[in-house]
Amino acid sequence: MSQQGAGYLSQQALEKVIESVGKHKGVYGAVLCDTDGLPLQSSLPSEDTENVAANVASLVGKVKYISKEISKEVARSIRLELEVGDVEIIPDFDSEIIIVALVKREGGPSTLK
Repeated sequence: MSQQGAGYLSQQALEKVIESVGKHKGVYGAVLCDTDGLPLQSSLPSEDTENVAANVASLVGKVKYISKEISKEVARSIRLELEVGDVEIIPDFDSEIIIVALVKREGGPSTLK
């Protein structure tokens, strides 16, 4: 991992990222993980955090490969649209961090489970 990688961010900095993501309209949960799928910080229960981090890292790896094959560029974000809300995934390959935000749709339930 580079010197600017996730391992070099303080716990306070990680908490600030989760807090900042949580302030966006409709966001009811957020996970911050590294590109290996290790959770760094989260506002979700620990079991959910571990599952989200591992699966999102795998998905981001696949999307990175596909986007490079198609356009020679790396995807800047991934959005999963569900009936009850959206999952916003923002990978930052320079810092090796992935931000995941669970966003409730207007009038939808407060959980995507």
